[in-house]
Amino acid sequence: MKLPSPFLVRTFAFGALLTAVALSGLTGCSRLRVTTMQNWEVVDLQPADVLALMHRAGFSDEEILQVGADLRNALATQGAARIRKKDRTEAMFAVHVPYVHVSTRDRGCFIYDMDDKAIH
Repeated sequence: MKLPSPFLVRTFAFGALLTAVALSGLTGCSRLRVTTMQNWEVVDLQPADVLALMHRAGFSDEEILQVGADLRNALATQGAARIRKKDRTEAMFAVHVPYVHVSTRDRGCFIYDMDDKAIH
């Protein structure tokens, strides 16, 4: 069995890399990332709660789809989280049952009451 030439292998790998870069550009990746922070209390949020928190904090639907599950998991395991875009903190979330305290860069601070499903 004859192996493909190294030139062919490099050409294929380069083409695959260009395709991946092009596709990531088409999806509008905003490079958000969630980092956990230590907290004493944790909460298992429902999807509707995550949606309400992130919408009020100013995140778009696409951004919520991108990092909503990571935020939910961070609050369920560590109790606090930070969402960053590049080098800037966009929002911080901290659980103090039955509340989630949120501080955002652009929209100020608010408190989400998990019992009433209300924002104060």
